[in-house]
Amino acid sequence: MVAYTPSEDVRYAFAVGRVRSREARMLTRAQFDRLIDVRSESQIVSALADTPYGEVRAEDVDTMLSRAEIEEEAFFARYLEQEPIFEFFRAPLLISNLKFALRRHYGAGITDEFFISEGSPGIEEFSKLLEGETNEVPDWLAEPAGEVITANYEELNPASIDLILDRALVERQYRLSKGYSFLRALLVLQVDFTNLLAFLRLKVSEEEWEEFLGYFLPYGTVALDRFKGWWDAGKEAWASEIPALDSYKNLSEGLRELPDSFLLLERQMKEREIEFLLTAHRLTFGYEPLTGYALVKREERRNVRRVAAGLRYNLEAETVRKSIAWF
Repeated sequence: MVAYTPSEDVRYAFAVGRVRSREARMLTRAQFDRLIDVRSESQIVSALADTPYGEVRAEDVDTMLSRAEIEEEAFFARYLEQEPIFEFFRAPLLISNLKFALRRHYGAGITDEFFISEGSPGIEEFSKLLEGETNEVPDWLAEPAGEVITANYEELNPASIDLILDRALVERQYRLSKGYSFLRALLVLQVDFTNLLAFLRLKVSEEEWEEFLGYFLPYGTVALDRFKGWWDAGKEAWASEIPALDSYKNLSEGLRELPDSFLLLERQMKEREIEFLLTAHRLTFGYEPLTGYALVKREERRNVRRVAAGLRYNLEAETVRKSIAWF
């Protein structure tokens, strides 16, 4: 586990107390198990009636999660004392919006409901940006958007959208996390996992090593030469050599399912990330408990969405269960 130095900021004493009361009402594994076995989306809403999700008074899953998200994000913002932390927290949502805007710009049938409207540039602002008009989109988003447009001027390469924007996100969060040990440690963990997934997907697809060099993100703890060794060693060595590194311990089971499925591996990575976030629970002061709680709640909402998606696409309960990161 990546280490960090607690801030011990006493300004957050009251906020931490509020967080503790909310943590006690987070969904348990037993509740998720029951959700996975329901037969309709209306039953999901009914099953969550006695939880904080029921307090938003919604009749469908999408509305329920949207209202719950607005309430939780407002709680986070209300007690946060430092702007860089809020910007770090918000950056992935803004990048997600920009990715959707770019894909729609290039013809993908993406509806407005995919955009996250709270506290971010709206759909019209992104459209103006991509059409080259004056807009209110921050420079750190406008610059990589322009890079994507330039890269796809003659021929569309959909992968370039993720490639360019993921790098912009990492650079943004690296700058924002300066002086915030907990945020920097979280970023390092996420970069290590992102690099490993890119490495494995490219190798399984029998791409060349040079392709991975374009995907490799900076600021992780796993050096490029380590990946080169695994690349040359081949798939047979992954399950034994990769988990031997502290950054990737406890991933053996997921690695053994490759190349047939990445589902378990991705879940194990997310569980490691959640495990890190929950270490803030032991702290009495500081921004860490507030931030850790907000990010774990964000994942909780994603898990409810996964259950709903499983119903919509008639996925087997076991497939949905494998996709959920437990905490």
